[in-house]
Amino acid sequence: MFREKNESTYSILSTILKIKFGIQLKDSGIEFHNIYKMINLATGKENYLIFINDTEIKFVTPRDFVSHFIRFLSSNLDKLSKRYQYLINLQIDEFTDEISIEREYKEIDYYIHKQTDLLQLMNDYKEKLL
Repeated sequence: MFREKNESTYSILSTILKIKFGIQLKDSGIEFHNIYKMINLATGKENYLIFINDTEIKFVTPRDFVSHFIRFLSSNLDKLSKRYQYLINLQIDEFTDEISIEREYKEIDYYIHKQTDLLQLMNDYKEKLL
């Protein structure tokens, strides 16, 4: 069910943005939870709210979303890189689960690769929006 919600939210967002990025998003560690369309009843202005991982992004235009998403990806990549460096430099002792550590740093390495591709796509798309 969760995967369906993620794909449904992606589909809605993709329609709003008029860009497909499912290949870059798949297995990237980025999960779209829900998207909401809100209308200010006094002014009639529309805006959107999307929940991505543990973050929410509010936006009005595709350019708004892309700018916020680029900042989100950059921050996330920084966190992943720091965690990766920590794991690589971790001192191993007899109580360390080396298999778990290796699995985690390989997973992080893969996420960094996927999110870097996604960041590049969003930067390219942002240039087209200007």
